Amino acid sequence: MKWNLKIATALTGLTVMATLAGCSSSPTVLTPNPRSPIADVPVPEGFHIVLGKSESTVVPSTGLRIVNEYYKGSPARLTTARFFLDNLPGNGWKLREETQGSGGITEFFKKGDEDCTITIRRGWFHTHLYIIITPNQASGGGPATPAGSTTTMPAAPPS
Repeated sequence: MKWNLKIATALTGLTVMATLAGCSSSPTVLTPNPRSPIADVPVPEGFHIVLGKSESTVVPSTGLRIVNEYYKGSPARLTTARFFLDNLPGNGWKLREETQGSGGITEFFKKGDEDCTITIRRGWFHTHLYIIITPNQASGGGPATPAGSTTTMPAAPPS
């Protein structure tokens, strides 16, 4: 009986230490990465682009962008969502809608003739971040929101 109590006490102590270490590893305020690939959509420090699952192009006749980028990182989902709510308006983006559900957090922004969709999902070891910029319907360039489209968002990695 004493042996089981010692094991239970040790496991409880390890669990508490692991939980506290996990809480302190994610900052509460994220800073923009100075090397963000999209000038007016900063990506927070702690995320790196997955080049094999990302692509972007500029429509030469209009100058509008089609961006479909996928990032992995360690910052928490809610902290990451707050980062975009705080930083995109300073670059001219206006929040249209934010949704939260079991699939993650999605924020929809608009700027001129473009729509930007930010999707943040939890994974086993990483936070998954999708940034999609498309021409909006007002510019005649496509759907206002790519949600439901199978061609604009890369498949989510297995969780």
